[in-house]
Amino acid sequence: MYHRWLHRVAILTAVMTFVLICMGGIVTSTDSGLAVPDWPTTFGYNMFLYPVSKTVSGFLFSIDPILQTDLESGNLTENLRGALENNEISISDNTVISKEEEGKWRLTDSENERVYTLIKSEARLDVYVHGVLYEHTHRLIGSIVGLLTIVLLLAIWSKDDRRWLKLLGAITLVAVIVQGVMGGLRVTHLSTLLAIVHACFAQVFFALTASLVLFTSRGWMQNWPTIQDAGASRLRRLSGITLALIYVQFIFGAILRHTGTRLDAHLLFAALVTIHVFLLSGRALRDYLGYFRIVRPLMVLSGLLAVQLVLGGAAYVAEFTSAGEVVSSTMSVIITTAHVAIGAMMLVVSAIVTLSVFRLTSTGQALDG
Repeated sequence: MYHRWLHRVAILTAVMTFVLICMGGIVTSTDSGLAVPDWPTTFGYNMFLYPVSKTVSGFLFSIDPILQTDLESGNLTENLRGALENNEISISDNTVISKEEEGKWRLTDSENERVYTLIKSEARLDVYVHGVLYEHTHRLIGSIVGLLTIVLLLAIWSKDDRRWLKLLGAITLVAVIVQGVMGGLRVTHLSTLLAIVHACFAQVFFALTASLVLFTSRGWMQNWPTIQDAGASRLRRLSGITLALIYVQFIFGAILRHTGTRLDAHLLFAALVTIHVFLLSGRALRDYLGYFRIVRPLMVLSGLLAVQLVLGGAAYVAEFTSAGEVVSSTMSVIITTAHVAIGAMMLVVSAIVTLSVFRLTSTGQALDG
């Protein structure tokens, strides 16, 4: 039985998950993933009580202004390092100090993936960290998604009789908990591997929330026509392969974004995804034009692919060619984040296509409303 409010909660959860993925893309594109060094607290505060003023500015603390002399030397002296680490931030040996202007210095700590700005202000030397706004916002949105997932599970268990859907709701809740823990451990353990897994698992969770939107919709609970011709198994296989290729493509994209390596694999799977989307769309338009439940999302998938190829080309120019030097940092962030967002939408639409194909070609009633 269709429940309007259950479906709306599922939609809201999926929409907020997409917003969370977009914010995660901004965090990675701006190198803000480790701007907040502790978890689950934020600079020692309860996450939800961290002052907004500090979130916006990234202000951490002030140190003795006499250390300006150490900054002027351009070297990470023991006195300067001690002053910073006494305030519970870790500074690696390869930290680079550069003077931006009079009374303002930048400390780039590549090993710990953090960038600091030190500003001389009257009798103080203020220390700021870049990216606090993005990272803290990412955490808050993640918390909202977690709460919505709990509400969604409770709604499913109270309103829906399908046992398999209740199980899927429980799996989705476990997934968001695992995702949150991985995000926190990525910060506390400074792990690039966890950052990659965190990015990839986010797509799995998004696909789960999108599937719950589909399964709770009125359309899914209606009677569906059945495809019983000889091409049904080929259609299932082709849709499943396309979905798998999009996900593998995303894995190599995450590796590329976090390590700068495996561009070759990323481009290879981009080509494979393009080929299979065209093959799947071609078969659907040729043999199953009347089945709008797969034709319409396939048209959306094809449109997203076209946009994604353009964004991928722009991201390549911005990040890997000399022409990218003329691209502003803001535009580069917009391009790379949009590339991640469209990729996530492609994965979800492909998952919807695959689920719909299996529903149309299945003789069983396991997923019926």
